[in-house]
Amino acid sequence: MRPAGTRPANGGAAQGHPQGGSRGKSGTTPSGSRSVGSRSVGSRPAGSRPTARRPRPSRAVIWRRRIVALIVLLALVAGLVWGVGALVRTLTAQGAEDGTSSAQGSAGAGSEDDAGPASSAGAAEEEPAGPVDPGKCSPRDLDVRLSATPGQPTSFAVTLTNRAEVACLLDAGAASLVVTVHSGEDRVWSSGDCVVEPAARELLLDSGDSTETAIRWDGTRSAKGCPGGQGAAQPGSYRVAATLGGASLPAADTSFTL
Repeated sequence: MRPAGTRPANGGAAQGHPQGGSRGKSGTTPSGSRSVGSRSVGSRPAGSRPTARRPRPSRAVIWRRRIVALIVLLALVAGLVWGVGALVRTLTAQGAEDGTSSAQGSAGAGSEDDAGPASSAGAAEEEPAGPVDPGKCSPRDLDVRLSATPGQPTSFAVTLTNRAEVACLLDAGAASLVVTVHSGEDRVWSSGDCVVEPAARELLLDSGDSTETAIRWDGTRSAKGCPGGQGAAQPGSYRVAATLGGASLPAADTSFTL
């Protein structure tokens, strides 16, 4: 007999189930885990380890890697550019050498084919000379005409013409182009004694060009240095001549009467 209110030590035996407390269709095991088929859920295979996560690199490491990659890329680009430039220079130099050789060959062949009178004449021609500064007009290259018109004052007209084949410079000022009046051996007057303006008048005369200069005399005598009180010239016949820069001009004289 059992005391009232007590349960059997094995609940399964009290319920009329087989001892051990297991049910044929529940799928539970004594360890408390559920089995599905032949695999257990909630259990880890024997001998397995948990997968360790790799630590993420720091920001400094990432930047260093990027800088190294950029340097390598720039080095590759620079090497490529240098290689292309070297190839282009090589091809250009080779093309220039080929062109020079072809031109020399063509020039040699052309000179052989064109040999003759025309070629000789062309070789004899000289390169035209550049512009040169003209020199002073020489008295022997000038055609001179001198005329006198008596009166008050007496006028002298001097016309100079360049007969040379090139242009020349002529100073037709009062200090250079001078007329002198004589009466026999008496030197009566000279435009160079009392020089008036313009004292210098430089002209460029082309071949065949002419210039005319008018000089007036009031009939008063003069002397070198232009002293005053020389008196007036007397009526009579006079001869006038012209000089240029102190040199006598050919055929530059005439006579007149006061």
